[in-house]
Amino acid sequence: MAHSLLVLVVAAYAAAGSAYLEARRRREAPPRWARVLGAASVLAHLLGLVLLGVSIGRSPFSGGAQMLSFVAFALGALYLLLELVSRVATHGGGFYAVLTLLSALSVPGLLQGLTSESVEHVRDPLRTVHVGLSLLAAAAVLAAGLLAAGYLEAYRRVKRRATEAGESGPSLSGFERLERGASALGVLLLLPALLLGLRSALRTDAPAHLLPLVGLAGGLLLLLGVATFLWWRRPLRGALAAWLNLAATALLLVSVLGVHPWIVGGGR
Repeated sequence: MAHSLLVLVVAAYAAAGSAYLEARRRREAPPRWARVLGAASVLAHLLGLVLLGVSIGRSPFSGGAQMLSFVAFALGALYLLLELVSRVATHGGGFYAVLTLLSALSVPGLLQGLTSESVEHVRDPLRTVHVGLSLLAAAAVLAAGLLAAGYLEAYRRVKRRATEAGESGPSLSGFERLERGASALGVLLLLPALLLGLRSALRTDAPAHLLPLVGLAGGLLLLLGVATFLWWRRPLRGALAAWLNLAATALLLVSVLGVHPWIVGGGR
């Protein structure tokens, strides 16, 4: 049942994203049914992950496919929170497109995980909380990066049209309000995740392997912290803040694809 629900979620994300993108193309507000469907899809995604965790007897982010699916859910949940707080609902198309892609990519691995025997691991609640917070922080960084790409595109169009009389460029205020929240959430989630990771690493036989990841996490915090300050206190420096968010996203990808697997493999 969990796998079927997570497959249906992919289709629901795609439908909501298509409606958001079409409304954006027409310069209209997204239809109410699309906003309701998006929120319902995120809730269904959470239910599917809970059922998955029950079926495998472990946390719903204990494997690669589960982590990818959880990041997709976290990204969707963070977007709904940002949309609710900022009251800006015109930039959801890109988010739902990414949610569709991430969720679809996770499905084959989830199916394999449901049909194969689960590997027994020693339960470590501290590590579980650390991984969960880390994935939420990764989703916040990814959300800020997506918004930064949209902001820079809109900023380029504004600069291009600034010299053309009678033409108004796209509004940047919506991006700015969403970026403020996404960057701040990234900092708030990454700090406890880093502290829990340090505590967990000190209980292992090779804590020195965590040093590269600590350096990368510190770099992420620095980039996100400066970006958050600029979005809140220096909105006219929005282009610089957006580039900092994109740099944080790139650093996150380096951490996830390169350094983290090296640490998990014991530094080999």
